[in-house]
Amino acid sequence: MSGTTPTVIETRGLNLAIAGRQILRDVTFSVREGEYLSIIGPNGAGKTTLLKCLNRVLKPASGTVLVDGTAIETIPHRQLARRMSYVPQLRTAQFPFTVREFVAMGRYPHLSPFSSLVAEDHAAIDRALDMTATADIAERSVTTLSGGEFQKVSIAAALAQEGEILLLDEPVTFLDPKYQNEINRLLKGLNVECGVTILSVSHDINSAVLHSDRILALRDGAVAFCGSVDDMAAEGVLEEIFDTAFLRVDHPKAGIPLIVPEEFFARS
Repeated sequence: MSGTTPTVIETRGLNLAIAGRQILRDVTFSVREGEYLSIIGPNGAGKTTLLKCLNRVLKPASGTVLVDGTAIETIPHRQLARRMSYVPQLRTAQFPFTVREFVAMGRYPHLSPFSSLVAEDHAAIDRALDMTATADIAERSVTTLSGGEFQKVSIAAALAQEGEILLLDEPVTFLDPKYQNEINRLLKGLNVECGVTILSVSHDINSAVLHSDRILALRDGAVAFCGSVDDMAAEGVLEEIFDTAFLRVDHPKAGIPLIVPEEFFARS
């Protein structure tokens, strides 16, 4: 990625404690426009907490989050929502909205209080449904959807916001291989074909390797690694982050290493 590509997100020295426990420790990194950054790390490393700080769901005790060079706390909520969308961890639909009604909620930053949807809003909703291949289920209740279907609809709602930065928290966790593949392909297409900047928390190291431009790894709330896929795949890097041994096997088609915990091959 060119050095002239603008930085869209930057953190400087983020620290956050919850109930007396330090969750983030001096987290500093940046993301350029159009980049695909995966955030990995052990359970409890602070990945979800970091994502919530980037979306202003949580406020760090100290440090700064900059969006397009502006301190995030100074950006009006609706303006930030027009720039950045957030897809939380997979959840269960609680209310019987139709898919189209659910996706339409993503238009909130573009609407005035008590205003109705106009042609521009309907067009954005239709685009989001088409991009996520969910137009054919637009009239179904979200309570009838499978986990994979609902995750695609959640991404559609985020796309209806028309932000150019997409934050996702474990978007394929708990999904079967079919939907994992569909959503990974969808996100990569949004990144490559539409220029959407993606920051995605992932527990799947190989998915991060296959889809990312760069990888940020947290350990105990601190940045343990931030760099290219090739550098992360080097001997010793993952071992230090996860405190376990890994084997590396070349992918037969992509020409990049697949990474598997060494114990996976251990014989009893």
